[in-house]
Amino acid sequence: MEVTYSSAVGAGLRETLTSTAGIEAVKGMVLLATPHAELLSTEFESVLANLEVPVFGGIFPEIFHDGERKDTGAVVVSLFTEPFVTTVSDLSDPDTNHRESLDPNVPTNYETAFVFVDAYATGIDSIIDSLFRTYSVALDFIGGGAGTLDDDHGPCLFTNKGVIEDAAVIAAINQPITVGVKHGWKEIDGPFRVTDATGSTIETLDGKPAFSIYRDIIEEAAGRTITKENFFEVAKSYPFGITRMDAEQIVRDPFSVDADGSITCFGTVSEGEFVAILEANPRSLINAARTASATARRGSSADMLVFFDCISRVLYLEDEFDRELAAVTPEERPLFGALTIGEIANDGSGHLDYYTKTAVVGALEDV
Repeated sequence: MEVTYSSAVGAGLRETLTSTAGIEAVKGMVLLATPHAELLSTEFESVLANLEVPVFGGIFPEIFHDGERKDTGAVVVSLFTEPFVTTVSDLSDPDTNHRESLDPNVPTNYETAFVFVDAYATGIDSIIDSLFRTYSVALDFIGGGAGTLDDDHGPCLFTNKGVIEDAAVIAAINQPITVGVKHGWKEIDGPFRVTDATGSTIETLDGKPAFSIYRDIIEEAAGRTITKENFFEVAKSYPFGITRMDAEQIVRDPFSVDADGSITCFGTVSEGEFVAILEANPRSLINAARTASATARRGSSADMLVFFDCISRVLYLEDEFDRELAAVTPEERPLFGALTIGEIANDGSGHLDYYTKTAVVGALEDV
């Protein structure tokens, strides 16, 4: 596995992809890129279609290379065994049985699967459930949500067929991985029962409009008024946490409030769940990322670190995010990854989940 950074997209990236695919030892490629109109051009899609090896990946707000953040360019990861790639389309269609798209016959020596999803698809939790039901603990998963933070949602996943949307791309490889998952958010109130919810929208908590409960707690905790207009700015510091037995809460990132007082999050929140309201400080988030990295590296002779971290952690930490990135790479060790819109991983205890506001670190070993 080798990692190449291309500082620009356009002709330079097209040449990097073509030349890398032409190397005899290269059997597949991971492509992580930052947003750029060139990636949606017919020229670029033609390059993907004509590659001699499988390619998979996505477009993300930012990427990582050698322990540094990059807000432009792309990372190309060369794989020296052929990845087992599956594309699941129509992720938002509730009538689609996503499990039928998954081939359970992954080669027996393949241990790790990258999973990239369109972050704005509404069926992410369905594909996560389908993956676990199909592969159980036979594969360790790592990945996240692709897309941009602007309102121009569109194609964001790379395959040999081009750049696609409303889909998931799963790619199994034969390298073992150990994964660390940690978020660092702490409970300040709750739990509250989700008494009415649809998909990612929480309509009522304990029988009351979700926003009325949330507003009262946040205004006391933050010492400021929260309205529908400033909701995203304030709420980025106060996510929900879904309670789980014997495991860390799953964070759900609220981003909008509707006229009826319902709150919409990244990620599904099911009716009947119990949720708490969380807060954090820079130290707790940075320590959590450090713990995730230490967990991944413990007992591993890994040659490469993979880091998928939520873009909302950057929005919260701002200039202090560089401390989080440094905490993940305390040793001189190659690292690649991306700032994602939601994270996907096993947490080390058998759970496979779609997270938000969470640091996910994987330690990959060459075989």
